[in-house]
Amino acid sequence: MTVPAIHSIVAAGGEGTRFGGETPKQLVRVLGRSILDWSIGRLVERTERVVVALPERLLDDCPSSFRDHPRVAWVAGGQSRWRSVRRALEASRAGSGDLVAVHDGARPAVDATDLDALFEAARAAGAAILGRPVADTVKRVEGDRVVGTVDRRPLFRAETPQVFRREVLERALEAAAVQGAEPTDEAAAVERLGDVDIVAVSARAPNPKVTTGADLELVRLLLERSS
Repeated sequence: MTVPAIHSIVAAGGEGTRFGGETPKQLVRVLGRSILDWSIGRLVERTERVVVALPERLLDDCPSSFRDHPRVAWVAGGQSRWRSVRRALEASRAGSGDLVAVHDGARPAVDATDLDALFEAARAAGAAILGRPVADTVKRVEGDRVVGTVDRRPLFRAETPQVFRREVLERALEAAAVQGAEPTDEAAAVERLGDVDIVAVSARAPNPKVTTGADLELVRLLLERSS
């Protein structure tokens, strides 16, 4: 049986308005490299090719050490995350049966061991996402009143990468376009197909997403530890 190749997409097409400041968050430097370069580097070592989706205004002059890398390509993102991923998928060289890993450009510290576990699960099942079980008690609120407690046992907090066979991801994104859906991640789009089982792989290491400036210090500590 042929082992499917793994290609990857880095979704970095957002403007990062919640982060603040003049520099887009994906270009903020940590330990001498941009957040985006850290994210690309995690995948370029383990996948066949990386396609990066950027805001169109950054496409021609994005400062990156991977700018001329032979296995990294660049495309302009769309108006939403799934549209950016769809454009990147169109530029991918992955075959129909190959796997495509989609990763947030703002998750620069994803752990190598977790990546290996995720890719192994995806090769076996054809679809897998990285994340972790919800540990906190979750309340249901109406207005400012607590009205109940949600059973957290079946809840799983999705992170990235999320990995799918190309034909599955392509079909899911095409369906989102036709239906006018706005899936918040790739798994949500694939779930709507109704015929794909997605394996949930629990991450062992922290994998924070840089959303605000306060997230940078944690990311810095994690990158120092893994460098």
